[in-house]
Amino acid sequence: MLESLGIEHGFGLRDAERVLPPGLLYPRQVHGAHVLRVPPLSPEAQADALVTDVPSVAVGVFTADCVPVLLADPQGRGVATVHAGWRGSALRVAEVAARTLAEALRCRPEALVAAIGPHIGPCCYEVDEPVRAAISDDSVFTGSDRAGHYRLNLFRLNHRHLLDAGLRPERIDRVEGCTACDGTRFYSYRREGHTGRLPHYIRCPA
Repeated sequence: MLESLGIEHGFGLRDAERVLPPGLLYPRQVHGAHVLRVPPLSPEAQADALVTDVPSVAVGVFTADCVPVLLADPQGRGVATVHAGWRGSALRVAEVAARTLAEALRCRPEALVAAIGPHIGPCCYEVDEPVRAAISDDSVFTGSDRAGHYRLNLFRLNHRHLLDAGLRPERIDRVEGCTACDGTRFYSYRREGHTGRLPHYIRCPA
């Protein structure tokens, strides 16, 4: 959907850093739900989502299993980028970012479009009781072979948060891919431990 609207963006693959847009703004990610409007953006700024309505400004996040979410106004007036791990997802960071973008543009969230990028799938994402307790939505968990563990569906959780923000389901796209399953295309912290990061970005149209 973003491509059909002519909004420049990209979901990263392994070794994609060399194709990042010049001047990309990205925060120090801390696995929370803090959203910053940029520019400016100081090197010390900590956040897990950036919002901008400044023409030609590109904003990005980096992941290695967490969920990247890109948001945009179809008229090209503003964009946002989101990093949502389980902690940020528990804090509803995608919903906070969508509402912040809508407020910045003085529009209703239902006017926005979103794309959810590749991330670790429930096939590979087993979590324990503390994670289960932090997320109140039972429907995003399935059973595991290990006692006291569960499979977490981060796509379903973040998709629901975008719906709760007011986005329409037909305006939310998904880019398929499990980062832990596909070592050819993606980095994965769960699979590799110390590893690289996948860059994701979106640019506010000029």
